[in-house]
Amino acid sequence: MAYSPLRAFLMEADRISMEAQFIVDSLPNAELAAAERAVHQLGAVRQIVTTLDEEAVPEDHRQVMVAAVETLLRPLEEFIYNPPPTPATRLTTEETGGRPRYQLDMDRVKTLHDLGNTYAEIAQAMGVGRATIYRHASAEGMCTARRLFTEIDDDELDERVAEISLNHPFVGSIIVNGHLEAQGIHLSRIRVQESLRRVDEMGMLVRWAGNLKRRVYKVRGANALWHHDGNEKLRRWGFYVHGCVDGHSRLIVYLAVRANKRQATVAELFMGAVARMGWPSRMRGDYGTENNEVERLIIAHWGAAHRAYLRGRSRHNIRIERLWRDIRKDSLETYRQIFDYLEKNGLLDIEDEVQRTCLYLVFAKRIQTNLDRSREAWNHHRIRTERQRTPVAIFELSREAAIQRGYWTGDAGDAIEDVDDMYGVDGAGPVPQENDDPLERLEQPTEFDAQRRAGILVNDDDELHLASRLLDGFDVDRDDGNWGIDVYCEAVLLMHVKLQSYASQSYMCVCVR
Repeated sequence: MAYSPLRAFLMEADRISMEAQFIVDSLPNAELAAAERAVHQLGAVRQIVTTLDEEAVPEDHRQVMVAAVETLLRPLEEFIYNPPPTPATRLTTEETGGRPRYQLDMDRVKTLHDLGNTYAEIAQAMGVGRATIYRHASAEGMCTARRLFTEIDDDELDERVAEISLNHPFVGSIIVNGHLEAQGIHLSRIRVQESLRRVDEMGMLVRWAGNLKRRVYKVRGANALWHHDGNEKLRRWGFYVHGCVDGHSRLIVYLAVRANKRQATVAELFMGAVARMGWPSRMRGDYGTENNEVERLIIAHWGAAHRAYLRGRSRHNIRIERLWRDIRKDSLETYRQIFDYLEKNGLLDIEDEVQRTCLYLVFAKRIQTNLDRSREAWNHHRIRTERQRTPVAIFELSREAAIQRGYWTGDAGDAIEDVDDMYGVDGAGPVPQENDDPLERLEQPTEFDAQRRAGILVNDDDELHLASRLLDGFDVDRDDGNWGIDVYCEAVLLMHVKLQSYASQSYMCVCVR
């Protein structure tokens, strides 16, 4: 086999292996058809590998390739020939000599109740009556009273609220309560408001003045419709924030900062979420080119007739736009002010490659840490229009109902006849500000210079990789007690020194020659 065909085969084999690995990682929630397709493709790869010319690919290399293929084949074949039982059979009974008694997972019942769901809602999701839940709880000695508030005195509470307010200075009492819930502290909303008033009275007044009206929204349930979008408030400094929420529950599916908004980057985040939470029935996004690959993936999964991807303007994607308002206050505004401070004080010139790459390496992880905290707080904050339930409680309850009805690993969405161009549009929500988003689907440029001109990136991957190598051994994540500003300045200095040293060595080598 000549070089070019061999290379083409190896690249295709790598693609097939990556797709098969994703399916293996998704077991037992993978589609049977997808597993069978992967088995056929892997079998073909294995066959071709065994026939490759020994001069082109040595025997030991071929053995390694075959072993890798067989490692993927084993769990896929096991899944095909011994599929897991259907989720609809989860609710079982036991013989008692009389009427059969339901077998319930009371640990799951307790978890759902602690998340804020009522026993009536849990009973409906599990397909039993509320009295059945109470009988099982009584038999196991489980308390059915409301979850008790955490015992914590005002001084300790004020310390925790002050720390949250310091790290997230623009959030209100509901999100602060979400931060506390994420830390395992369950308190009444009034008590959190009182604490926040004690430690940040002026901030509360400012936040109250800017509240927006809440929205009404309805789809079939969890994973029926995801909304995804990008936030570019920090774009000019090289940080792109990507987010996705489940429309039914408002649960944040992913929230991540990256160095670009390439379509491959968005697709990677999406597929990671799919591996954790299963395939959404549909996605809604805008006309940005960064969404093209996600659109291709979900249409390939569900088929073109399913209307799996819905595009529209920002005003049609209120669910995710509403999230950005809180994320900006909770996480991004702090760093916008830090970067503005650095520029105004002559410490940052975004046209300077050293400074802008150091900025990303020092602050990317810090921003992600704040985003992770914001995601946990958001997913545990209580929603007034949902009877004070949290997004994670709503999602898990809907998921439980879908499992009991047997469609969680299938299509969790609405019927195709209920899906039109306005599906998932929240008409009661506030209209976002007009922006420069395209109004039609465009292709994303692939060349670096074109991507930079289009605002897809600020730092190239090669620039960041080189900067990371130059700073090898330097702790860019060190807590300097000054929001990372000191670490950034040290990194810029260190990189300049190393670059000058390398330039000097190169000059000396030229002189010697």
